[in-house]
Formats: sequence, C-alpha cells, structure tokens
Amino acid sequence: KKSVGSFMNPFKYGQIVQDKDFCRRPDLQKTLAAYIRRGQNVYVQGERRIGKSSLICETARKLTKYRMIYVDFLEIKTIEDIIKRILYAIVSMPQSGVLEKLLINLSHFRPKMTVDPITGLPSFSFDVEKPLLPDSIHGIMELIASRQTKNRPIVVVFDEFQDILNLKEAKETLALLRSRIQFHSTICYVFSGSVRNKMVQIFSDPESPFFKSAVAMEVGPLQENIFKKFLKDKFAAGKRGISKEILDQVFAVCSEVPGDLQQLCGALWDVSPPGDDIAGGHVAKALQLIFANEYKGYETVLKIVSGQQLKILVGLAKWGGKAPTSSQFLREVGIPQASSVKTALMRLVDLKIIFFHDAEYRFVNPYFKAWLIYKNY
Repeated sequence: KKSVGSFMNPFKYGQIVQDKDFCRRPDLQKTLAAYIRRGQNVYVQGERRIGKSSLICETARKLTKYRMIYVDFLEIKTIEDIIKRILYAIVSMPQSGVLEKLLINLSHFRPKMTVDPITGLPSFSFDVEKPLLPDSIHGIMELIASRQTKNRPIVVVFDEFQDILNLKEAKETLALLRSRIQFHSTICYVFSGSVRNKMVQIFSDPESPFFKSAVAMEVGPLQENIFKKFLKDKFAAGKRGISKEILDQVFAVCSEVPGDLQQLCGALWDVSPPGDDIAGGHVAKALQLIFANEYKGYETVLKIVSGQQLKILVGLAKWGGKAPTSSQFLREVGIPQASSVKTALMRLVDLKIIFFHDAEYRFVNPYFKAWLIYKNY
C-alpha cells in the first residue's frame, strides 16, 4: 500500500500548463491552430486565470514544426523592459547564431548579456547614455523576423499585451510595433490580455495603430462537464473520490475560473490522504490552508484600502457586485452617497482588487472574498 507521500499533487496553477496537465479545449485549439498556420494575427482576451496562456502555448506546442517566441508584457514600464523581455525570449529558444545576430541588429545599444551562475538564466543591460526610445524597437523586431525560416516557422506570443499602455510613449510604441509587424506577413502574432477594456482600446479604437490589425478570439470558462471530469480523474489517480455536490461547491467558490479551481483542488489534495472521499470538512480545511498561505497578501490589501473601501469590499463579498449603488447596498454598507461608492469602486479596480465583467464587480482573488466572510469583517 502506497503512503500519503507516494502521490504527487497533480493540480497546477499560477503557471502555464501543457500536455496531460492541460484540460482540452478542442474547438478553441482548432481555431487558434488554423490562425497560426495561415499567419493570421489574433488577439486573445478573457478574464484573469481563465487559461489563455496555457491554451496558446499548448496549441503552439502541438504544431510541432513551429517554434514559439513567448514574451510576457506584464507590468512593463519602459521601452527597455520591452527590449529586454523580447531578447530573453529569443535567447531562450533552442537555436544557434542568435548572439551574433543580436550584436549586429542592436550593436548601437552595445548590449551586454550576463548569465546568473545559480539559475543559468540570461539577463541583459545596455550601455547607453540616455533611455531607449520607441524607435529602438526596430532592431529587436527584425531580430524576431530573422528567427523565421521556411522549414521552422515561428509564432510570436505577446502575453498581457495591454500593459504596453503603461508606457508614457504607448501610442508611439504601438505605432512602431505595428509598422514592423505588418511586414511580417508569414509570422503569426498572438496578443493575449486579461484587462478587457484596455485590449478593446488597443484593437477596436479607430484611433489606435492596432485598430483591426488582428482577429478577436474570446476565451471563457472551460466547459463545465469536461473540466469536472478532468478534476475528478486527477483525484481518482491519487486514490481520492470527490462527489458532484462537492465539485459544485468548489466551482461556486471559484466562479468557474480554471486557475482558482486548480488552486482549491490542490489544497483539497493536501488536506486529504489517499483512500478518502473529499467531503465538506475537507473544503473548509483546504480554504483555511489557502488563507494561511495568502494571509500576507490580504494584510497588504487591508493596509492600502481606506475604511470606506473596506466596507464596500465586505459588501461585495456578502451581497455580490451586481448592484453596488442600489439603495439596499448603500444601506447595508452604511454609505449614504452612491457617488462615494462609485469613486471607491473605480479606485479598487485601479488597485486590481476587483474587476468589472458581465455587469458585475468581482474579486480578482476569490479567496480574499471568502476570507473576508470567514473573518466576519
């Protein structure tokens, strides 16, 4: 008989998953693969932790002839950030000759690459007397194009692309990117983003350089029956049973978001030995485990929000976010003015504590919502 430690936790979250860890999305994978093959640029949008990055990377992985350049734009602030991240992505590809091309294409920046002796990962710096400007992007985009060959085409993924709007030179940078990408007619660029209004601003605003430059692709929650079977099979592989009722409870906590569901299932695995059937008591223990692991983050949120904003967060946790300016909601939270609630909601969205989707304000982290109720705030 195997011991508890003999079964490795199979639930992965907060990272890109592939192969057996990826829950299939046949229709979306087929559509995206077709776009990639014909070099059609596409922008993929969907809410946080819905599985966009995993979908893109798994689809590209299965196109065995293709190589992928994956660049994460999350929280970029400067042109130098963009160039460094693209360079890192290119150098990380299994290939030869990239450093020589790098030195040719970016010689005027006098790039320097060092390798961390512990992780073995490269990092870059530039010997320049002044900050890099948007037109510095030309060289790095040509370096991307040089990776494409007839026998080994590439797909370029710019993840969390909406964060390019963080740059003070955002419009100029977008215009320069677009001016180069439009000549890369045989390369498929996939732009992914989780902040819907910003992605719409980039790809649907007639004033944007990227207006109608890519076809839209929406990624929603996984098909519930397929995902529940996927999760149930993973529990079964570790000699654990889970009923439909408990899975329904897990889905209710996580609002059907795959990354959050995997996190809660991972915690359920950790609090249950092989041979157990997952029960309501396990769900409570799993949530307490997550609360303990994330407590520092909750503390940080409590420090940065005002008393009024905290009242609104508690109200959203208890009564939902569909009508936060209704007279009933105002009465429950003890704030008399709807205008004050609107201002606070905008601030909480800016702080990335909540977001607005499908006519409802929702928590970015559903476990913070559950913790507020658990602590009886």
